[in-house]
Amino acid sequence: MKCIICGRESSKPICEVCSRAIAMDFPFILHRGMALSDDRSNLEDENTQHSILFQHDLQRLNEMAKRALNGEAENFLLLARYAILFHENFSFFLNNFELGENYYLSLAKNFASREEGDYGKFLLAKIHMYMGEMEEAEEIMSKIWKKDRKFAMFYGEILVKGGKWGRAIEIYNELLAKSPDDKELWMKMADAIYASGNYEEAERTYLRVLQYDQNNALAWYKRGKCLINAGKWGGALQSFQTATRKDPTMKDAYEEMLKILMERGMYSRALETLKKMKEAGFNVDERIAEVEEAMRA
Repeated sequence: MKCIICGRESSKPICEVCSRAIAMDFPFILHRGMALSDDRSNLEDENTQHSILFQHDLQRLNEMAKRALNGEAENFLLLARYAILFHENFSFFLNNFELGENYYLSLAKNFASREEGDYGKFLLAKIHMYMGEMEEAEEIMSKIWKKDRKFAMFYGEILVKGGKWGRAIEIYNELLAKSPDDKELWMKMADAIYASGNYEEAERTYLRVLQYDQNNALAWYKRGKCLINAGKWGGALQSFQTATRKDPTMKDAYEEMLKILMERGMYSRALETLKKMKEAGFNVDERIAEVEEAMRA
């Protein structure tokens, strides 16, 4: 493959030399007219007053980043948050460049490490988590988790990912003692209990979430997973069906339903499920044909 800019041999459409040159002028890589439309819901960050990144703001964002990378004082917190958001939303775009999949995270780390205060530390922990550096993330959060509800909830997530679900449950219990009706906390608690392998208790906790929010498709789906692990496939099937009614795009719930139905030879219901998936926009024509063939056999 040759670089589309300079013609050098390259493993990506844009070679390393040109990638670095572009990154120097546009640290966030994207620039006006390059990828974003005028849709005002491209990026959202609830933690900044400047809550949505519009297309016309990209030039200003890149200018801020260039100054920061040159050692000038800037709003490092805002830059770090947006670099993380770019990692979450536009990492696929890096497939065109010789920059590495963690380019935006490295950018975020550069900015967050220069931000004094606990929120900068929180962002550093988040960056470590995305990079798979769980011990580093846990060490940071262990020192600041009591200072903010968001910190505490994120610390719990880190602990669960690291297999320390018992400690996570302790933290969630402490938070729930102060906010017993917090459905988000109950969801985190249910996830931690599920990770512990206590599926009956996890199912009861997901039901607690659903008492507060009957439309929580993810809670219906995860309740179904608990029931599967408890050998209650009938209840699981109903829970997965409810999840897809609440969110017709929840592919994982459809797949769990199909697994149950196909294993039990319930081909008519499997075909019905596949047709609903097709209506939701999934490409399942070949699978529909396979089930129809099984029904004729």
